[in-house]
Amino acid sequence: MAGGVPIPLIQVFHCINDGHILRLDRDSRLSGDRRMVLQGALVCAACHRTFPIVDGILNLLNDRVLDLDEESRYELAVRDQRAVNAARAKGAAWYDNECGRAEFIPTVHALSVEPDTTVLELGCGDGRYTLPLAGQCQWVIAVDFSLESLRNLQRRRQEHRNIALVCADITTLRIMPKSCDRVLATLVSNLPSPIHREAMFLLAASAMKTDGRFVFSTHFHGLWRQLTFQSQAGRYEESDIYRYYFTMRECHDEVRKYFSAVTVRPIQFCLPLAGMLGLPLTKISRILEGIPIVNLFGQLLLCTAEQPIQDASQRQCS
Repeated sequence: MAGGVPIPLIQVFHCINDGHILRLDRDSRLSGDRRMVLQGALVCAACHRTFPIVDGILNLLNDRVLDLDEESRYELAVRDQRAVNAARAKGAAWYDNECGRAEFIPTVHALSVEPDTTVLELGCGDGRYTLPLAGQCQWVIAVDFSLESLRNLQRRRQEHRNIALVCADITTLRIMPKSCDRVLATLVSNLPSPIHREAMFLLAASAMKTDGRFVFSTHFHGLWRQLTFQSQAGRYEESDIYRYYFTMRECHDEVRKYFSAVTVRPIQFCLPLAGMLGLPLTKISRILEGIPIVNLFGQLLLCTAEQPIQDASQRQCS
């Protein structure tokens, strides 16, 4: 087995029912150095509900899958199947290209981690950001509702022993207040409703330290999509998963309810002919990010939020 849940991170997770602390079941199996939980469970100190740890993955969703709304259950089924297919496939991942790096590089730069940083990653998938971050910071708490995606990540984690893999729904996940230095979420615009996004913002505001930073990305309803009359709400053609194209104002206004300091900017410029001409797309994209008007043709928005509002963070804890 590649790894398990690091013992020091157990204290970070709270019961999704009542918010009380979770304790390691005494019959759990630990790694040889007793630093990770390989098999076992966490048990709520108050309601005694049990959350299993199977093959090194903490499952806080478990029997609550049916509690997900219909849209989320559909997306979960699609992403689980994609993960199964990806595990069998050969070759580079869908994001391992210049266009993918045009998103990855500014996102990691905005996150700005240090060797002592603890990162809470919401929607980690198969580890596109998880594994690089694990090599740069102290701890990564990688959360996704797709168990199959987490299993792929578990197989890929290799020597990284500072990752906690958690299967959970962000609308019910509870994390120890002010326990994380950074919170990361990518493509927030796949969340199917403002209620889901509010839950995520509340979670980030609560889990983040007062001097921490929350970085997330969304699809952008930029000039190209406006000029081609693309609808803001819609679905991916290949999967029928919901997506929403945000304006900069919409993105700013939603998150400003939970954080005092917010910046939003366009990123990822995937120029169709750049690859054919052998041009350095990633470098070009980074340059275009800083050019007014031109940057409104970006495909994504990158939001950096700091200074969590106290009232908002306390709502998630209650």
